[in-house]
Amino acid sequence: MTQLKLVALLLPLAMLTSLELNAQWEFREVIKHDNITYPKTSKAAQVSQEIGITTVSVKYHQPAVRSRVIWGSLVPYGRVWRAGAEESTVITFMDAVSVNGAEVPAGKYGLHMIPGQDKFTIILSKNHTQWGSFYYQQSEDFLRVDVPTEQVPHQEYLQYGFELKGENSADLFMTWAGLKVRLSIDVDETTTTLAVIRDELRTLPRFNWRGSREAALFCWLHDVNLEEALEWVNLSIRIDERFENVFIKSRILAVLSKDTEAEAALTLAKQLGGVNDMIFIATESVGHHNSPLKALEVLDIAEAQYPANYQIDFRRAICYGWLGQLDKAKAAFDQSLTRVTNEAEKARVLQRMAEYGLK
Repeated sequence: MTQLKLVALLLPLAMLTSLELNAQWEFREVIKHDNITYPKTSKAAQVSQEIGITTVSVKYHQPAVRSRVIWGSLVPYGRVWRAGAEESTVITFMDAVSVNGAEVPAGKYGLHMIPGQDKFTIILSKNHTQWGSFYYQQSEDFLRVDVPTEQVPHQEYLQYGFELKGENSADLFMTWAGLKVRLSIDVDETTTTLAVIRDELRTLPRFNWRGSREAALFCWLHDVNLEEALEWVNLSIRIDERFENVFIKSRILAVLSKDTEAEAALTLAKQLGGVNDMIFIATESVGHHNSPLKALEVLDIAEAQYPANYQIDFRRAICYGWLGQLDKAKAAFDQSLTRVTNEAEKARVLQRMAEYGLK
């Protein structure tokens, strides 16, 4: 066997061995202490949840019950507890939120608890870097709230999680050893989103027609900040005059009762686009922005110009379904079926009706 053939045979094996070795260190961080790495008794965990436009996350460690008496024994009543194991439990708010009705700025906070027999005191500390609760100082508290305990099935490993209550509200819960406590977290979607939009329009989105158009669209869909939204959509139009931005300008002007200007903008939009463009705006209004009423407004405008298009009633039915108005959805689907022009369109309508349980 020649040396070249031997190299050819051994090279794949060498590459495989190299990949296996790389896997040992590829995802690990540079060691910053003089200890070796070994499995921890309480595993590190992290949970996060998007609420409105913001993200809330909790980083913690998970102790196990291991046949021990937890409440009132391993975790004494009336004493500050790190609400987990190992280093501090840390909660991070990407934006300002409301926690059990109290306003909390964006940032990282140490999460501590004082267990009681029928209620817990939950603490957000401005110090999130201390080790556990061993060096906790009440003077560093940002917030204290008392919450009732709930009796729940046994949970061997401590766990945090979120339960969504709506688009802009969720409960953060901690459960362990038959108990559960929760914090209510609410986000002011409009205020937070507008703050983010203003920051983003100082960066790359400002230099493309889409960014300022999307900002104006949000304002129109939520009936907020319309004067500034008009500035944003005009910026989009100056960059590139298109149906997508001119139509939104017409809707903002209409809400602002600038009827003559609104009609002129709508006339121009109709010259720049057609029924599919209107249907696209209706679709993004309901599907991306949870605004079915605004979508219905767009579809009414579309129907006035394109009365025989099956897609208008089809999308209208989806809006009514989104609103839970199934009788209206059924009527709109039925109307759509009278306007289909081929079997593929008919099958599309029937499939969506079946998704709503309508025949």
